[in-house]
Amino acid sequence: MTLLSSLPPGLVHKLAHFSSLVSQGDYGSAVTMLGECKRLFEANQPGCRNEFLVLFEKLELMVLGVLQREKLLGETVERLDASHTELKALEQRLKRENTVLKQQLRRRFSVGKVIGSSPKMANILRLAQRVAETTVNVLITGETGTGKEMVAKVVHYSGQRRHGPFMAVNCTAVPDTLFESEFFGIEKGVATGVEKRRGLIEGSRGGTLFLDEIGDMSMASQSKILRVLELGEVTPVGARETVPVDIRLVCATNRDLARDIEDGRFRRDLYYRVKVVHLDLPPLRERKDDILLLAESFLTTFAHDMARGRMAFSRAAREALREYHWPGNIRELENEVERAVALAYSSKIYLDDLSEEIRGRTSPVRGPDPGLGAEPTPPSGRLKRLERDAILACLAECGGNRTRAARMLGISRESLRRKLKGNGADASAQKDEAPS
Repeated sequence: MTLLSSLPPGLVHKLAHFSSLVSQGDYGSAVTMLGECKRLFEANQPGCRNEFLVLFEKLELMVLGVLQREKLLGETVERLDASHTELKALEQRLKRENTVLKQQLRRRFSVGKVIGSSPKMANILRLAQRVAETTVNVLITGETGTGKEMVAKVVHYSGQRRHGPFMAVNCTAVPDTLFESEFFGIEKGVATGVEKRRGLIEGSRGGTLFLDEIGDMSMASQSKILRVLELGEVTPVGARETVPVDIRLVCATNRDLARDIEDGRFRRDLYYRVKVVHLDLPPLRERKDDILLLAESFLTTFAHDMARGRMAFSRAAREALREYHWPGNIRELENEVERAVALAYSSKIYLDDLSEEIRGRTSPVRGPDPGLGAEPTPPSGRLKRLERDAILACLAECGGNRTRAARMLGISRESLRRKLKGNGADASAQKDEAPS
């Protein structure tokens, strides 16, 4: 009682109010109230510094520290809320983009988008569309470059599993030592620094696993794949429990698996597991009607990608493409068209724009390319002709002034004279030089 009675009148009430503000979390008002308590005490006992004044100062520092932490916490919460809103918006955008991309993939790899009018290819596409609505395994065979992966994607994106993942792996790129970890996955801590990772098979659940070049898979790896197909489950490396998987297997190879079975290089039981439906793609040389259709499609794509505008094949170039036997099939044709678009001088691709191998394998009695005049022009002659035409056009623009023309062409006057003489254009350009 003696201590309380020594306090200034009203100070006890203000201290009680201060305590109430602190308990309510109103630290700003609490600091203000504590300041009033301090002023009241100092006014009542000027120049006196006792334990009450020290207590007021410590309380003030404590409340200011709490107030600062509350402010920082509030700012952090605001940033988290803003980040959460941004992440939600990003999630929605990614979902929309994912949906759009899946729709684009379905359209791109639909049966109607596959170029092919030959009877053999039309029959394969009909069969691919029918099998797409099932979940059976598919084996696709054919020479290198015939489009086996493209047909595998048609099977996936045209069927009921199109909403699931399409996982493609080249069997020749996975060594036996890494087969289990890559296909089955691996648990964390199996080795130093190893993190948990899902395998290709588990990553394909609900979708399609495409095994390219399955004929090159080792016998040991074949046994492991066969067990997955029989049990419908995988055991990650280092795991104690199995993981159920629901996948559709589409395999491709350019090998004769029946002969490999006889030679002991491929398991017969795995062969019948993967070959529920067999699609054998014909080589391009047996699809003569599709060669120009594919070439035109590649031409449009590459001309757009290289900003070359609209381009077309000359009649002789079309005949050469159609007559070539295409040992590399569609992939070789695609590369040839890309090369021609990159090297062509004009918007039309002539016979001379094709590679020497393509020109050399065509009929010698075909005759000249009508787009190049009466006689076929060798590449070097055509280049000289284009150079001559450019020089003459520049001279005409300069009124025959060779000094000005050389300046515009970025060469010396002597170089211009030699080019005119070497290209046989000197007579066409004879004109008195105007004063420069």
